[in-house]
Amino acid sequence: MDSYVIVGLPAYNEEEAIPKVLDKLLFLRDIYGDRLRILVVNDGSTDETEEILKRYSGSYDYINYINHNVNQGLGRAVYTLFYHVSHKYGKGDILITMDADNTHNPKIIPFMVDKLVKEQLDLVIASRFVNGGREIGLSLERKLLSRGAAAFLKLFFPVQNVHDYSSGFRAYDVEYLHRAIMAYGGDLVTSRGFECMAEILARFSKLGVRAGEYPLVLEYNLKQGDSKMKVFRTIKGYLRLPLKVKKPQAKRGEVYE
Repeated sequence: MDSYVIVGLPAYNEEEAIPKVLDKLLFLRDIYGDRLRILVVNDGSTDETEEILKRYSGSYDYINYINHNVNQGLGRAVYTLFYHVSHKYGKGDILITMDADNTHNPKIIPFMVDKLVKEQLDLVIASRFVNGGREIGLSLERKLLSRGAAAFLKLFFPVQNVHDYSSGFRAYDVEYLHRAIMAYGGDLVTSRGFECMAEILARFSKLGVRAGEYPLVLEYNLKQGDSKMKVFRTIKGYLRLPLKVKKPQAKRGEVYE
């Protein structure tokens, strides 16, 4: 495979989980060789996350990190990932985003990449809501939130073949991602909270996106520490999206279907 595969991890105070996650990702080197990159956005962590990243980046030349001086939220960390990757990489390259809390199993990354390439898709989402997908250890409140959000968002922002709107475990075609960022004048991700993943998909729906899903077993039982999600703030963020997300105005020579 000649294309780069970049694994992007937003991380905030993940000193317990991040070494496990990075260790689990090392097998990808055997598959993608020197075309593999791992990039962590350290979102103003106040624990030992940065020190751990320094050790790993010193030991593995394909692991790097970017620091936010203060915590800015998941949305800004994802924005930083998108900005960096879309400027440094291009046609044929693939960005994988996943959580840094050890709840996403990276063993499915090669299957997501294969699906993206073979089916010529713009996006593949690791989904809990397709055959073979499920959740382990997630509270009833969080399950209801995920399913309610998916039903609400699909009503306003339908995307063919997509059921899981809030999963952050995704494979993006970098060329498509760059076009989407340019179409929105750099404002592809404006939410700071966990609703940012739904916002991205909502904006893609306005542009037109070829998307698919791959089964995800969300291993929430492996999560270290409390969830950083603010449930009511996230719900409010979802409810604002129909008013917030509009089709961008096409520039001369461009058509958004």
